[in-house]
Amino acid sequence: MTSIPGGDQEQCPRCGSKLVNIEWDERVNAQEVQTLRHCLNCSNEFVSLEASKEEQPASDAETTKPFFTSLVIE
Repeated sequence: MTSIPGGDQEQCPRCGSKLVNIEWDERVNAQEVQTLRHCLNCSNEFVSLEASKEEQPASDAETTKPFFTSLVIE
């Protein structure tokens, strides 16, 4: 199995075919997603590492603010 950084993930690094299936993907950390791909032409499997396209919230407080109201009554 080959591991390739970002770049051209839609193409098999062995045969150059664009007939590539995504088998699974997983978040490695807050900034990166690892994807296992399978070439339908030569049956090569390879892993690509991509930057996440999701924006991360600035803090935990920013994430929970819409869900929890302030308990302080003035």
